[in-house]
Amino acid sequence: MHLERSGRQSVNKKHLNNTLVDVENYSFDYESNPFDPLFNELTFSIRKNETVLLMGPSGAGKSTLALCLNGLYPEAVEGYAKGSIRFEGRPIEDFKPGELNQRVGVVFQDPESQFCMITVENELAFTMENLQVPREQMDRKMDHVLESVGMTAFRQRNIHELSGGQKQKVALASVLLLNPSLLILDEPTANLDPASRYEFIQLIYKLKQEWNMSVLIIEHQLDDWVEQTDRVLAMNRHGQLIADCPPHEAFYDRYKEMVGEGIHLPKVVKTAQASSTYAKPLTEAELLNVLGESALEEKVKSSGIQEENQEVILELKGVSFFRKKHIPILNGVDLSLRKGEFVGIVGENGAGKSTLLQIMAGILTTKEGKRRFINKEYEKWDERELRRELGFVFQNPEHQFITDTVYEEISFGMTLNGKKEEDVNDRTEYLMDKFHLEKKRWANPFSLSGGQKRRLSVATMLDETPRLLLFDEPTFGQDARTTHELMNMITDLRNQGTAIVFVTHDMDLVNNYCDRVYVLNEGEVAYEGVPSELWSEKSLLEKAKLRLPYQVRLQQELKRMERKEVVGHA
Repeated sequence: MHLERSGRQSVNKKHLNNTLVDVENYSFDYESNPFDPLFNELTFSIRKNETVLLMGPSGAGKSTLALCLNGLYPEAVEGYAKGSIRFEGRPIEDFKPGELNQRVGVVFQDPESQFCMITVENELAFTMENLQVPREQMDRKMDHVLESVGMTAFRQRNIHELSGGQKQKVALASVLLLNPSLLILDEPTANLDPASRYEFIQLIYKLKQEWNMSVLIIEHQLDDWVEQTDRVLAMNRHGQLIADCPPHEAFYDRYKEMVGEGIHLPKVVKTAQASSTYAKPLTEAELLNVLGESALEEKVKSSGIQEENQEVILELKGVSFFRKKHIPILNGVDLSLRKGEFVGIVGENGAGKSTLLQIMAGILTTKEGKRRFINKEYEKWDERELRRELGFVFQNPEHQFITDTVYEEISFGMTLNGKKEEDVNDRTEYLMDKFHLEKKRWANPFSLSGGQKRRLSVATMLDETPRLLLFDEPTFGQDARTTHELMNMITDLRNQGTAIVFVTHDMDLVNNYCDRVYVLNEGEVAYEGVPSELWSEKSLLEKAKLRLPYQVRLQQELKRMERKEVVGHA
């Protein structure tokens, strides 16, 4: 590891009175490349009690920056670092090992990666033991953090029995035990169902006030974070800072630049920019007050399947599945797919969605129920033939990586199937370019950013045109450009007759693209039908922890406003 110190020799003490973190001309790269670092000469600060939103395209170095801010990098990795980071006026190199980690807490998108113990109580006790908290104080501290995150009733529970949202709250509680001055949230809601996501965001707003801390949010899906954001930092694809300003300025005055970088922007902002208004709304209520009915954009129209094209290519009847032979995950599931159909599978964390998808993919087998794919029972399929006709993209991309480079990962299946070397090379180059992985061709797949890993996992499934493609949360972690390109590519495949299934928490995607949607609740199919009719099932939406899509929320809020106006005039 090579570290160069540079930056200010003297620090303005008045400026530091309210400054928690001060970053100046900071660059970092894993490959020790000073000429093209991962992020390049970043200069910004985070003030005390401030909420900052960090945006940027996938692979820009946002997560790496978080680990630099809490002192883990560059000490824990080989690489190149230059510039200075100060915490409360002190260079981070002056902190003892582990000291800064207690002042800067990080919550990642996968809470399970942070757990060491089996039960909630033991996990929190383990954290306090590392902090050398006196035993007589542990109960009081544990009760306090569990009450803060709304998990008091789950103190004795096994962590693996909790839902995704509950696990994320336990991870948050562990970080709060550090009593951090800065809380960094690295896509903390990426794996949560819609209701749990919204609940978690509201919890962060409450905790920020109660715990008197600064918050740095790294996120692609911005909508629900905007209202509590004081300032926006935006990075471009070259790891350079292109915005450091209030939300209104970042989203509106820098709109074209953000779009050009492929950065997700709030849906409210995109709607307002598509209109002729000079107003700069940030919330749905503000948008409707400015635009009224004209805020209701027409949704993306899915092509739908033709009446004459009703060929059923997959059918499940009465499928049940148990973990460890007695823990029920799925119970009597019936499901069918037609050629060229786009189907969404939704439901709360733990409802059985990923398990169902793996059964459909032939990865998991079940003793109860029947499964047929293209008029043949799964058991009669040759494994290699099945994989040519059916592609599956895991929720965790790392579960499907088997080679040492991005190029080999994409080309592996084509080579295995005996394609000509020239054809393999052409197709691999095309897919690397399409998914913006050409600069990572010789990188190890495990070294990629979260968004790049997801893109690679999708690319490996597109060496041919399969009859069925199954995706488990493929759009999370993706920036706006790659999400748009992925959906265009999937739509093209669908138009060629490929059936598409998405397990997703993105209700806007379901509303805009899917022909049908299945809602899983407690392992059973609670709804099967068109998305437009699902949105009126209020009780089911609450039970399955779903949330109305953006456009539907606007429609309902507009009707509420109109009713209120009529009553006011009466």
